[in-house]
Amino acid sequence: MKPIFLRCEYLINPIGIDIKKPRLYWQFEIEEDSYGFKQSAYQIKAAESIDDLENNVLTWNTEKVKSDEFTHIVYEGKELESRKRIYWKVKVWDQDGIESEWSEPSFFEMGLLKLEDWKAKWIDPEKEIEPKTQYPASYLRKEFTIKEPINKARLYITSCGVYEAYINGERVGDQVFTPGATNYNKRLQYQTYDVTEQIFIGENAIGAILGDGWFRGNISNYAWRNIYGERLLLLAQLEIELVNGERVIIVTDNQWKATQEGPIRLSDLQDGEVYDANRELHGWNTTDFEDIDWTNVTVDHWDYKVLVASNSVAIREKELFIPTVIDTPDGSTVLDFGQNLAGYVKFRVSGRKGHKVTLIHGETLDQDGNFTMEHLNNSSRPKERPLKQEINYILRGDGVEEFKPHFTVHGFRYVLVKNWPEKVEASNFASIAVYSDMEQTGEFECSNEMINKLVKNTLWSQKSNFLDIPTDCPQRERAGWTGDAQVFVRTGSTLMNTATFFTKWMKDVAVQQNDNGMVCNISPSVGVERDKGMKNVEGSAGWGDAAVIIPWTLWKLYGDKRILEDQWDSMKSWVDYESNCAKKTHWVRIFKKNPYRKYTWDTKFHWGEWAEPPSKDYAGANIVKQVIFSVPEVATAYFAYSSKLLSQCAEVLGKKDEATKYREISEKAKKAYIYNFTNNGEIETSRQCLYVRPVALGLLPEDKIGKAVDKLAKLVEERNYHIGTGFLSTPFICKILCDYGYVETAYKLVEQTTAPSWLYPITKGATTIWEHWDGINEENVPRESLNHYSYGAVVGWFFQYVAGIDIDSEAAGYKDFIIAPKPGGTLTRAKGIYNSIYGKIESSWERVEGLFRLRVQIPPNTSAKIILPCKDMDKAKVVNRKASISEFYIENGQVCIILGSGIYEFTCF
Repeated sequence: MKPIFLRCEYLINPIGIDIKKPRLYWQFEIEEDSYGFKQSAYQIKAAESIDDLENNVLTWNTEKVKSDEFTHIVYEGKELESRKRIYWKVKVWDQDGIESEWSEPSFFEMGLLKLEDWKAKWIDPEKEIEPKTQYPASYLRKEFTIKEPINKARLYITSCGVYEAYINGERVGDQVFTPGATNYNKRLQYQTYDVTEQIFIGENAIGAILGDGWFRGNISNYAWRNIYGERLLLLAQLEIELVNGERVIIVTDNQWKATQEGPIRLSDLQDGEVYDANRELHGWNTTDFEDIDWTNVTVDHWDYKVLVASNSVAIREKELFIPTVIDTPDGSTVLDFGQNLAGYVKFRVSGRKGHKVTLIHGETLDQDGNFTMEHLNNSSRPKERPLKQEINYILRGDGVEEFKPHFTVHGFRYVLVKNWPEKVEASNFASIAVYSDMEQTGEFECSNEMINKLVKNTLWSQKSNFLDIPTDCPQRERAGWTGDAQVFVRTGSTLMNTATFFTKWMKDVAVQQNDNGMVCNISPSVGVERDKGMKNVEGSAGWGDAAVIIPWTLWKLYGDKRILEDQWDSMKSWVDYESNCAKKTHWVRIFKKNPYRKYTWDTKFHWGEWAEPPSKDYAGANIVKQVIFSVPEVATAYFAYSSKLLSQCAEVLGKKDEATKYREISEKAKKAYIYNFTNNGEIETSRQCLYVRPVALGLLPEDKIGKAVDKLAKLVEERNYHIGTGFLSTPFICKILCDYGYVETAYKLVEQTTAPSWLYPITKGATTIWEHWDGINEENVPRESLNHYSYGAVVGWFFQYVAGIDIDSEAAGYKDFIIAPKPGGTLTRAKGIYNSIYGKIESSWERVEGLFRLRVQIPPNTSAKIILPCKDMDKAKVVNRKASISEFYIENGQVCIILGSGIYEFTCF
C-alpha cells in the first residue's frame, strides 16, 4: 500500500501556475488480490525544498487527518508567493489502521502572481504595416552575460501572436502554438519554462520567433483577420537565480533587436506557411551571430491585467503517421496518411537551389478519386479567400533538407504534392498529430469491429479538435462552438482527462459573456461582432447552455466543486438571460393564449436541432425561418433544463435561496413546454428529436414518459433503425431507449450500416466523425467537414450502457459508481476501461451459449453497485471465491450487489 501518481490541479509537477489555493490528489498502489481497501486517514507534509521536506522544515503539515478523501485536497500551508516551489509528500492509513510508507515527493511551482512582478515590456518587432497584408514572421533576439554559476532559471513568456522561444540555440520547451487560443483582450496566457540547463556562465543569447496565430491570422469560416490586433507583440522575462543568491532578470525592452528578413515568409494558421530556406539566419539565436542589420524593437503596450498563467495541459506534437503514395486518375501525386487529423507534415527533400515544392492538405478524395478541397469551401466563406492549407518550401539546394512548419496547423488525411524535384518516397514524409496533451482515460472494445472503429474515430475527432479550445473542425472553421462542446463533454471527458482543458475554456466562455448574460455561440471570438447579421444569431439555446451544462458535467465526473464556484456567476447570468428573453414575446405569438407566456422562450434566433436529417415532418434547416420565427421548442426546453441544473448547482454550493428560486423557474418553464409543445404531455410527430429532448431533459409528466418512448421506439423501427436526430438529441437517444426497456432497439440503431447511421461513414473509410450523417454520400461526393466530434457523443453510451460504467446519480465523481452492463445486439463480448480520478475502473463481459460472464475492477477507496443482467439470484454466481462478498439482493427486478475495491468475476444465466 503506497500513495502514487501525485498531482496538483490534475497536473504532474506543474510549474508557473497561479492558483493560490491549489488542490492535491493521489492514487494507490496496492496488491492486485487486495479487496475492500479504504483510506481512513492521510498526512501531507510540504516544504520549500527536498532537504527541508526530509528534515521536517515544513511550510505545511496536516498531521494525521481522519478522512477517506484523496482528491481535491486544498493546500492550506504557508501563503504562496510568486515563483515559490513547494515539495510535498503523503502517507495514508487503511481501514485497519495500517500505515503506508511515504510517497515519492512531488512539487508545484507558482508563476507571477502580482502585476508588479512583471518587469518586462511589451515589444513590437515590426515596422509600418498595412492591416490587409500578410507579413513574414519576426525574429527577435538579445544577448546577455552571466558571470557566476546559476542555481535555477525560469522564463516567463507570452505574445500577441504565437511564439517559439530559444536560448543559446536550443528550443525552449516542447509546447507548440503558445500562448494558446483565448480572447486576447480579456485573457492572455503566459507560459513558464525551467531553462536552468540552457543558461551558460559567460555570454548567452535569448530569442523568439513570432507568427500571426489566432491574434491576427485568418481564423473561422469567414477568413477574418486581425481579430485582436494588427501588430504582434512579445513579452518575456528571464529570471536567473545565481548560486550566490543574486537574481538577474533579462526582460524584453527596447534593447532587443528584430528582423523580418528570415525564412518564414508567410505564417498563417489556415493558409499555411511559405518558407524560403535560402533566407535561413544561421545561428541567429546564439552569441555567434552578427545582428548589425537588425533593427531595434519599439516598446508598445498591452494590458498586463489580462495575463493569466497557463494552468492547463500543453499543446504538443503527438502521433506520427507514414503515408502511402497514390497516383490519382488526374495524374496527381497524393500522400495518404491513413488517418484524418490536425497537425502538419515534416519531410525530407533534395533539389536545386530556389526550387519550390508545394504541399496542399485535404481530408478526402472526390468521387473520381482525385484530391479535393471543394467541400470545405461553402457559401459562408468568401470566394476570394478559399481555404488553402498550403505549405510552400523553397530549397536551398545543398543536399538533403528537412522541414516542418512552425505556426500553421491543418486538418487533413491526404496531401497533394506539387513540383516535387525527385521521386516521391513515402519514407520522406510523416504527418504529426498536434493536440492538447490530455491523458487518455477511456478504452472500449467489443466483438463488432465497426463499433471499435467508431470509438477510435471519435477519439481522433476529439484529438483533432481539442487544441487549447474545443473546435468544431480543424480545417475550415476551427471555432470554439459552445453547442458542439456541450453535447460532447460527457463522452470527451470519458475518453480523455479534460478537467484542466474545459476549466480553462469555461473561463474563456465567461469572460466573453455579455453584460446581460448572453453567451456567445463561439468562444474565443472569431470576429462575429464585426458583422451585424452574425450578432443577431448570438446567444442560441443549446449553445449558450454550455455555460451551465459543462461545469455541471465536470462536477459530476470529477467531483470538482471549485468549477461550480468559479463559474457560478456565469451560469446564473446565462439562466437570468434566458429568463429575461422568455419574458418577451414574439410578435407572431403575442395574441396567442399562453398562461405560461413569461416562461416560454419564443424570441431570438436558435440553431435548433442542427444537422437533423429530413423526415416527414421536417424538411431540413431553414436559417431564414429560424431568424424570423425563432425555435421556441428548443429554447424553452433548454431554459427549463439549465434552470434545473442551476438549482442543483446552488444546492451543492449551499445557496439555498437560489436553489429554491431556480427550481421554481424550472418547474414553470417545464409547464410552459408541456403546454406549448405537447398535447397535454403527449407527442405526435415523425421527428425523433421531439421525443428524445423532453424525455432526456426531464420535461414530460411522469405518466407520459413511457408512452413517448414507446412512440420513439416505433418511429426508429419504422425508419428501419436509422438515426434521425441532430446535434442536440443524438447523445441521448440510445440511453433513453435502454432506460425504458428498448435495449435491442438501441443496439439495432447503433449497428445500422446504411445512411443515416453511425456506422455508415465507416463503410466509406472514415477515420473521424463527420459533421453530417451523409458527409460522403453513396456517390462518394463529400460534404463539409469530415472531422467533427459531435455525433461521436454516442460513444458515451458504449461506456455507460454496453460496458455499464456510470456515475451514481446521487453522487459526484466515481468514488461511488455503478457497473450495470446491458448486453444486446450482435455483441458477444465488450470491455470498457475508465481511468477515473480515483483509479482504474474496468467492466468486461462475454456471453456464450446463454452464459453471461462479467469481470469488474473497482479501484481502491471506492465502492460500486454491480447490477447483473439477470432476475434470479439462484442463477448468479461469484467465480473468484477468495473475494469477500456479501449476499446478492434484488432491486427493480435485477440482481445487485455492493462491492469495495478489488477484481471480481460473476456468471449468470
